[in-house]
Amino acid sequence: MTHCMEHPLYAHLRERFGDEAEWPEATGLIAPYLRIVVEALGPRDAVTFLTAVREALDEEAAREGTIHLGFGAHLWARLEAVSWGGSPAKTSAWEAALTMHRLARLAPEPGRPVLPALVDTALYACGGLRLAAAR
Repeated sequence: MTHCMEHPLYAHLRERFGDEAEWPEATGLIAPYLRIVVEALGPRDAVTFLTAVREALDEEAAREGTIHLGFGAHLWARLEAVSWGGSPAKTSAWEAALTMHRLARLAPEPGRPVLPALVDTALYACGGLRLAAAR
């Protein structure tokens, strides 16, 4: 994904995970979808959305081993709480989140879940992007 490397999000990803060539498979596959979320929504709405994603991941992890509706349902419940509409940008972010979750399940990192760390990094990056946009 060298064509995307100029995006500020990737600077934060490289800072946390090292050079892209050394990223685990899941990280390399999920990173472009994080960029879709940030680009489609802009930093402010991306923070709201990614916070909901992170909370849904936490709930899914807490309910692991029990019967529950899964990540998509947990995410939807959180987005309803913030009156999330159905614009094309928001739909794009929704689809990207579901894809990121699926990729994380298909290419898990041994001993640690990669998606929460990636979402946390994107949240951190969006905070920095918001500060830069305010200047």
